[in-house]
Amino acid sequence: MQKEIRKLYSIDSVAQALDISRSHVYTLMKSGDIKTVLVGCHRRIPEAEVQRIASEGTSKK
Repeated sequence: MQKEIRKLYSIDSVAQALDISRSHVYTLMKSGDIKTVLVGCHRRIPEAEVQRIASEGTSKK
């Protein structure tokens, strides 16, 4: 059985894709509005999370 490989993005890539600052991405991560995964010592954001934020926004007003 083969595992599904998910596309993961760096903080910089997510900031660019969502047209927000890196610091705002970190704020969203800290608040739990963006789920991340740890790959070694690097935080990565799954493609599904980027698409969700792009289409739905965040829960904060």
